[in-house]
Amino acid sequence: MPRTYTLSNTISENDLVEFDLFTNLNSEMTDTKIPLTDLEASTGVISFILKQKSWSPFVYTVNSLPVIGYGFSNGNDSNGLTESEAYSFFIEDLKNKERAFKKIVPLSLISQTNYDALFSLFYFTSDISKTGTPDRQFKINNYIVNEQWQWVATALVLSGNQRIVRQGEAKIMMLADYGSVKSRSLLKAQGLQNIRTLYPNGFETTKSLNQAEYVYYKETNRFLPKMTQSRKRQIVNLANLST
Repeated sequence: MPRTYTLSNTISENDLVEFDLFTNLNSEMTDTKIPLTDLEASTGVISFILKQKSWSPFVYTVNSLPVIGYGFSNGNDSNGLTESEAYSFFIEDLKNKERAFKKIVPLSLISQTNYDALFSLFYFTSDISKTGTPDRQFKINNYIVNEQWQWVATALVLSGNQRIVRQGEAKIMMLADYGSVKSRSLLKAQGLQNIRTLYPNGFETTKSLNQAEYVYYKETNRFLPKMTQSRKRQIVNLANLST
C-alpha cells in the first residue's frame, strides 16, 4: 500500500517564520495599537484585495452564477458596467463586509497592519477563526486573542488555501508590505483588451456581447471593428441617455 502522510495542523516554535529577517516597511503601522472603532481598511489593503480581481464590463459565469464588473451580480441587467461603476459596487461590498468583520474582531486595540491582514482574510473566507484547507487547517482565534501575531502570520503562510493571497496577508501583518500596486487604470486596460480578444464570437451570450460593445464605446469613445451603422447609432443613443 502507498504510504500516506498527514500534515500537522498545529504550529510549534520551530515552525515559526522568522519575519524579523526581512525589512519592516513601516514599524509604526505594525507596532502602534489603535482603538478598533477608529480603524478602517487602509488604501493599501483595498488595493491588495482589488488586485486579486479583474474587471469585466459584461456578464460572465463563475461557478454557474452570472456576475459582472469586479465579480458581483449588481449590474447584471444593465447595459454594461464601466470600471468606475464596477468599482463603486466593489467598495459598497467591501464596506458591508468590513462592518461584519469589526463585529467579530476579539480585540479592542489592534495595529493597522494586523487589522488589514485579518480583514483581507475575512473578505476572502468570511472567517478569522481558522485558516487552511480541509486537509490542513489551523485554528488561529486564540493566537489573535493573545496577540501572537507571529503565530497567526505563520499559519497564513502554511495554510495552503489561496496560497499567494495568504502569504501576502502575512507580509502585510508582519512587515507592512502590501506588495506591488495594480492600478485601476491597468485593470481597465486589461478589461478592454479582453473585450478586443473575445470580440465578436467569444462571448457567452448575445447580452454579454452587447454590454461589451456599449462599455467599450463608453470607456474609449471608439467603436469595436466591423459594427453596423445602426448598432453604432444605438450605442451612441444609449451613451447619451446615461450622461
